[in-house]
Amino acid sequence: MKCKTVKALGFTTLLVATANLCRADVTLFQDNLESGNLDKWVGKSGAPHHGQIVADPLNPANHVLTFTGVNSAGDLFSATPLNVSRPRHYILSFDFLGIPSAVENGGFIGIAPGPTSETQPVWLGGTFGPGLTAPPSVATTLVADGHWHHYEIDFTEVVEANGLTETLLTLEDWFDRGSVPGDAFFDNLQVVGVYDTSPILAQTPCDGPAPGVKWKNHGSYVSAVSKVVETYLDADIIVEEEADEIMAAAGASDCGKKK
Repeated sequence: MKCKTVKALGFTTLLVATANLCRADVTLFQDNLESGNLDKWVGKSGAPHHGQIVADPLNPANHVLTFTGVNSAGDLFSATPLNVSRPRHYILSFDFLGIPSAVENGGFIGIAPGPTSETQPVWLGGTFGPGLTAPPSVATTLVADGHWHHYEIDFTEVVEANGLTETLLTLEDWFDRGSVPGDAFFDNLQVVGVYDTSPILAQTPCDGPAPGVKWKNHGSYVSAVSKVVETYLDADIIVEEEADEIMAAAGASDCGKKK
C-alpha cells in the first residue's frame, strides 16, 4: 500500500522536465509508521496519548495508526511545529480506513496551534461532516466503508485566514456519537509545502534569454537559472530543498539543446 500511496501522491520529488512549468515541494512532516514507534508525536498538555501502531487490518505486513481510547480537542500532536510562514500551498495527505459500524467511527485529523487543552484544532477531515471546523472548501468527510482511501487536503486557506506561521498536525478518535476506539486507522501521513516556481523560470525562458535569441547551449540555460535561483535563495524566498529541485528540473530539461 505504501508504494501505491507514494505513486498516487506524486509529491516525493516532482520535477517537470520541460522546465516551462515546475513546482518544488518541501516535506514539513512525514510518518509512514514503519518505524515501530510514535517518537514524532506527543500527547495533549504533556499527558499520555492514545495513539498506537498496529498491523494493518487488511495487510498484516503493513503498520498503521489507531487509538486505544477516544478523546476531543486533539489526542496525538506532531512533536515539532510545522513552518507554514512562507507563501506556499500547504497539502496534508494521508490514508484512512474506517471499519463500518452502527456508531460513529471517530477518526479526525486537523491542525492546532499547540498540544494543549486550551487550543481548539481546526478539523480538516473526519468521519462526521458536521464536526469539521475547517471552511467548507477545505473540510473533507472521511469514508468509513472497510477500505483504504487516500486523501489530499489543501489547507492553505486556513493558514492564510488565521495568519499562521507555524502549526501542529493533530489526530484523534473522537469521543462523541457513540464512538469506540480501534475502528479508525491512519497511514502515510505527510504535510508538504508546494512552491510554484514558474515566476523563477519565467525569468529564464526555455526558448532563449531574449526574443529571437537562442541559448548558446544547455549549460548556458542552466547557468542562467542558477543565478536567478541564488537570488531567490539569498532573499529567503525559497529554501535549499526547493532550490535543488528547481535546478534538477532545469538540468533535466531540453532548454538550450540542439533539436
